[in-house]
Amino acid sequence: MSNYITTNIRLPRELLKALKHKAVEENKSVSQLIREAVSKLVHQKHKNILLLKKDPLLKIVATAKSGIKNGSEQHDHYLYGEK
Repeated sequence: MSNYITTNIRLPRELLKALKHKAVEENKSVSQLIREAVSKLVHQKHKNILLLKKDPLLKIVATAKSGIKNGSEQHDHYLYGEK
């Protein structure tokens, strides 16, 4: 018994055409290329999250309170002052 589940996706015509050409070039199925791409995307995001969790600088993020409500919009003003 296979661990695969069938699903449907919609792709633009030109993207599917390019994907089929790539599959022929690599001697793989379109399904295999899609599985590899999705797996890479999921694992890379997970890897990035793990790297961020290990970053010691993250321990100091949001540890200080300034009372500034619009710091993300006006950060240049608060860092460099009026021009």
